[in-house]
Amino acid sequence: MDKDNLMTVQEFNLQVTKWAMKVRRAAKQTLATQTHSSGQLAFHLAQFIDKLGSQEPAYKVKFQFGRYGVFRAYGAGRGYVIVNGQIMRGVRVRSEREIKLKVFNAVASRYVQKGFTTAQVNSLKLYETGKDSIVRHPLDWIDIHIEQSIGNLADNVQEYYGDEAVRQIAESFGKMKIVKK
Repeated sequence: MDKDNLMTVQEFNLQVTKWAMKVRRAAKQTLATQTHSSGQLAFHLAQFIDKLGSQEPAYKVKFQFGRYGVFRAYGAGRGYVIVNGQIMRGVRVRSEREIKLKVFNAVASRYVQKGFTTAQVNSLKLYETGKDSIVRHPLDWIDIHIEQSIGNLADNVQEYYGDEAVRQIAESFGKMKIVKK
C-alpha cells in the first residue's frame, strides 16, 4: 500500500498472480486425486497474466493446457464421444491428428465423396447406442476452482480500480475547484 493506503500496481499484479497460482494448484490437485492419468495434463497446466507493460496493471488471466483437458472436462476421449450431450462409446470419423496433418482416412474419404464438406466430416462421430456401459464421466477439474474463487479476484479488482479512481480524483481535485485569487 502506498502512503494513502491505496493498492499499487505491483500489489494488484501480485494479488492477481497469487489468485491464478491458487486456481492452478487446486486444478492440479483435482487431477491428481480424481483421475488415473499419466499426469501430463497437470504437468503442462500453466497460468499467464497479461499486462501492457511492466508498470501496468494486469488485464487478463489465462490458463493454458493441452486439448485433452477439454476432452476430460466433457468426459470424451479414449473411445468415448459426446453425442447430443450424452457420453457414448464411439470415435470421431477424423481424429485430431488426422485433421492437423490434413489426412483423410478411408471412412472420411467416403463421406467427402458423398458430398459432405470437410468441416462436416471433421465433426462426424461414429457411435453405438446401448451396447457398453459408460465408464467415462465428465470431470470439472478447473472451472469449479475458477468459480469458487472468482469472488476473491473480483474483490482485488474492485479494490484496485476503486483505489485508482480515488487516486485520480485526489490528483485532479485542485483542478475541479474554483480558484479564488
